[in-house]
Amino acid sequence: MDIILAPNIERLLRMKVAEGLYDSLNEAVNATLNIALNKGCISKEQLEALNADIQEGIDDIEAGRYTEGLDFFDELIADYEQA
Repeated sequence: MDIILAPNIERLLRMKVAEGLYDSLNEAVNATLNIALNKGCISKEQLEALNADIQEGIDDIEAGRYTEGLDFFDELIADYEQA
Protein backbone atom coordinates (compact mmCIF):
# COMPACT_ATOMS: atom_id res chain seq x y z
CA MET A 1 0.00 0.00 0.00
CA ASP A 2 1.28 3.46 -0.85
CA ILE A 3 0.37 6.37 1.37
CA ILE A 4 1.18 10.06 1.27
CA LEU A 5 1.89 11.72 4.59
CA ALA A 6 1.27 15.36 5.32
CA PRO A 7 4.66 17.10 4.99
CA ASN A 8 4.76 18.11 8.65
CA ILE A 9 4.02 14.56 9.80
CA GLU A 10 6.63 13.10 7.48
CA ARG A 11 9.28 15.55 8.75
CA LEU A 12 8.47 14.70 12.36
CA LEU A 13 8.66 10.96 11.72
CA ARG A 14 11.88 11.32 9.72
CA MET A 15 13.38 13.26 12.64
CA LYS A 16 12.49 10.36 14.96
CA VAL A 17 14.16 7.90 12.57
CA ALA A 18 17.25 10.13 12.39
CA GLU A 19 17.34 10.26 16.21
CA GLY A 20 17.38 6.44 16.24
CA LEU A 21 13.97 5.95 17.84
CA TYR A 22 12.91 3.89 14.81
CA ASP A 23 14.90 1.96 12.22
CA SER A 24 12.82 3.15 9.28
CA LEU A 25 10.05 5.50 8.27
CA ASN A 26 7.80 2.47 7.81
CA GLU A 27 8.43 1.40 11.42
CA ALA A 28 7.68 4.94 12.66
CA VAL A 29 4.41 5.10 10.71
CA ASN A 30 3.33 1.66 11.95
CA ALA A 31 4.10 2.54 15.58
CA THR A 32 2.18 5.79 15.31
CA LEU A 33 -0.82 4.09 13.71
CA ASN A 34 -0.80 1.36 16.35
CA ILE A 35 -0.93 4.00 19.06
CA ALA A 36 -3.82 5.77 17.36
CA LEU A 37 -5.74 2.55 16.82
CA ASN A 38 -5.17 1.30 20.36
CA LYS A 39 -6.23 4.56 21.95
CA GLY A 40 -9.34 5.12 19.88
CA CYS A 41 -10.34 7.53 17.20
CA ILE A 42 -9.90 11.25 17.20
CA SER A 43 -12.17 13.72 15.48
CA LYS A 44 -11.28 15.55 12.30
CA GLU A 45 -11.10 18.78 14.30
CA GLN A 46 -8.73 17.22 16.84
CA LEU A 47 -6.53 15.89 14.05
CA GLU A 48 -6.44 19.29 12.34
CA ALA A 49 -5.53 20.96 15.64
CA LEU A 50 -2.82 18.37 16.25
CA ASN A 51 -1.40 18.88 12.76
CA ALA A 52 -1.37 22.65 13.33
CA ASP A 53 0.46 22.19 16.65
CA ILE A 54 2.98 19.84 15.05
CA GLN A 55 3.63 22.31 12.25
CA GLU A 56 4.09 25.12 14.77
CA GLY A 57 6.64 23.00 16.63
CA ILE A 58 8.51 22.13 13.44
CA ASP A 59 8.54 25.80 12.44
CA ASP A 60 9.93 26.72 15.87
CA ILE A 61 12.67 24.08 15.61
CA GLU A 62 13.62 25.15 12.11
CA ALA A 63 13.80 28.78 13.30
CA GLY A 64 15.95 27.80 16.29
CA ARG A 65 13.23 28.55 18.85
CA TYR A 66 13.68 25.60 21.19
CA THR A 67 15.63 24.42 24.22
CA GLU A 68 17.13 21.03 24.91
CA GLY A 69 15.26 18.98 27.46
CA LEU A 70 13.05 15.98 27.90
CA ASP A 71 11.89 14.36 24.70
CA PHE A 72 8.12 14.56 25.09
CA PHE A 73 7.48 12.40 22.03
CA ASP A 74 9.55 9.53 23.43
CA GLU A 75 7.75 9.80 26.77
CA LEU A 76 4.37 9.87 25.04
CA ILE A 77 5.20 6.74 23.04
CA ALA A 78 6.41 4.97 26.19
CA ASP A 79 3.22 5.90 28.06
CA TYR A 80 1.01 4.56 25.26
CA GLU A 81 3.04 1.37 24.90
CA GLN A 82 2.68 0.68 28.63
CA ALA A 83 -1.11 1.22 28.59
